[in-house]
Amino acid sequence: MHTLGKLASVLALSGLLSACQDDAPTPEPQKEASPLYAKGLTLTAPSDTDLVDSNIASPTLAPINTNTDYVSFITPLYGEYQASLPILEQASQSDEYWLNVTGAELNAGVTLTMSQAASLVRIAPRGDTSSGALMHAEAIAPERVQIQRIGQTPQGKAASSSAIATESLVKSMVSAEALASAGLTDDSSALQMSEKATPGEYRLQVSQPLTPSASYLVNVKEKGSPYQLSLKAPTVVAADAQTLGLKLALSKSDNAFVPQAKLKQADGEIQNITMVKQGDTWQAQIPQGMQLANSNAGFSEIEVTVQTQVDGRPVLRTVKSVFKSYVNSASIKPEVLTVWDKGLPNQVNFELDVAEAGRFGLSGVLTGTNAEGQKVAIMRTQAANWLTPESSKLKLIFDPKLIQASGLQPPFELNGLELQDQGQMARLSFQANALVLTR
Repeated sequence: MHTLGKLASVLALSGLLSACQDDAPTPEPQKEASPLYAKGLTLTAPSDTDLVDSNIASPTLAPINTNTDYVSFITPLYGEYQASLPILEQASQSDEYWLNVTGAELNAGVTLTMSQAASLVRIAPRGDTSSGALMHAEAIAPERVQIQRIGQTPQGKAASSSAIATESLVKSMVSAEALASAGLTDDSSALQMSEKATPGEYRLQVSQPLTPSASYLVNVKEKGSPYQLSLKAPTVVAADAQTLGLKLALSKSDNAFVPQAKLKQADGEIQNITMVKQGDTWQAQIPQGMQLANSNAGFSEIEVTVQTQVDGRPVLRTVKSVFKSYVNSASIKPEVLTVWDKGLPNQVNFELDVAEAGRFGLSGVLTGTNAEGQKVAIMRTQAANWLTPESSKLKLIFDPKLIQASGLQPPFELNGLELQDQGQMARLSFQANALVLTR
């Protein structure tokens, strides 16, 4: 089964961070002759591509990071600054589908749909905790698997129809041991269909006695198929969202179809959800009272299946996409206090609106200007701390030695300003061009 690349790279935080708090009164601006002075500034107005929401709410799930220590990091950077915008949408494609079946269903026979010859069929045992204890299904010997074309009568006198169908339709078999030696260690077995397995419906049946309630995954992959199901879905979704907007398309086809969808949460809980077409977008309807996530540790997953016919061929496809559910638990106030030392920016003091106590982090990139007027990166600065609604100050500190060594001149700017809730492991806001540091 095709495994989707994880969005952790999009949502991964830089580590456990924390930032200083300073409850001292705001210092009065000093005379410019003094080497150290402070000046109040205002963040630039967010652009349409920024991720900013000032409406905050308290998270409902237990935080996974409750560290109250302070840590701050500065990382030197070099070269022309390239903005790294957050990825808010993920695209995925599929030339396969998968079925969750029981041992009883495999023994009785399961219907498979194939749109081309030489498809690959994989059967993987799965674990099941529905009884209260973990039960792992046994591996299936590939020679005990029979595949027969539905509606087709095999030729021959001496052999059974199932045996003849298996012999003529299966090109090769691979055992769990062989797959394990190749790195697939989930006790799967696989069958490569022959060129005689033309498009149509087939019955897969296992003659090996299986535990009736055992759980199995049947995966059919049609490598190189022109019928690709593509999905575009959000990578982050507000926890109180009532719908998920999805874009679906099946290549080489303009047929109308009604997709089926499932929501799988981080703990493995699966629930069917209704899909409604609105314009060129499908809306996955979230049942009232249902949470999009039941843990902050991990991602939720949307699984969409489409079944249709293209040029008389039955086509079945399943595609998945993962997303992070979050509560917008804090926001950055636009008024900031900058501290300068010998004419160079030393730090920026932020104040946050915080719904409830938690661990929050800020990060950004300080840039300067070269002789050609280009914006050049100097350093990435990161900090985080345990904040409360009553004590919600957070500082980003700069290294004046790195600024001097860069040889860059004003205007200095703070770019890529990002706010994270480390209890949720979620990005709350991102502003590409946040602050021009003026003395």
